Amino acid sequence: MEQDYYFRGQVIEIFGFDEDFLSELEAEELVCSAELEAIPERVFLPDQFDRLRIICNLINELEVNMAGVEVILQMRENMIRMQRQFDEILGTLVRELKGRLPR
Repeated sequence: MEQDYYFRGQVIEIFGFDEDFLSELEAEELVCSAELEAIPERVFLPDQFDRLRIICNLINELEVNMAGVEVILQMRENMIRMQRQFDEILGTLVRELKGRLPR
């Protein structure tokens, strides 16, 4: 079950990062923690937790350096954006074709 947010301590424990490394990821803007009204410390939302998981896999399993991680994350975001655009175009095309079919 996915949580609504993850504390820094949880992230450090789950991924085996140290505090300095997590701070470096934030300083490089590879991940962003969030401030929620009812919670006294900054937390990581599920989308950022997923980015952390990807970063962990890239660094630990594929031995990608920080610059490579940044490039890969940017490419991933571009691919997701292009997929959404493609889905919108395809949806529009389907609606137009359905409108032209005889009833």
